[in-house]
Amino acid sequence: MKKLMLPLILTVLLSSCIPDRVKEEINEGMMVAQKMLADQELKKAIAYIELHKLRNGSYPNALSDLKFLSAMDSSLFNSIEYTRLDSVYELNLNTEFSSFGGEGTKEVPLKYPPEFWKGLGCAKSNVK
Repeated sequence: MKKLMLPLILTVLLSSCIPDRVKEEINEGMMVAQKMLADQELKKAIAYIELHKLRNGSYPNALSDLKFLSAMDSSLFNSIEYTRLDSVYELNLNTEFSSFGGEGTKEVPLKYPPEFWKGLGCAKSNVK
């Protein structure tokens, strides 16, 4: 317990010494990284869902039906909301995963052009 407290105390003490400009730059960098991660998670989910249809002839009933996910790929269960709709599906980026700009923000920062969705079975999405 003592080993855990020391880094926490040092972080709190040192954070008050960091200039606001540097804190803003760090925050901006974190926002860019989070946006890149959200983009990766969405595209990973689409790839696995479309691969499932190619192999099985229909879209999965749930993300848990996807096969051959690695431990790293399983992160999409927390970041993506999937709903099968008859012969197509709805795919949403979890707004808690993708919130930017501070606490309580529920903005989804990604938007893709119509060409991105061409040929996919994703009929509805909060990033469309």
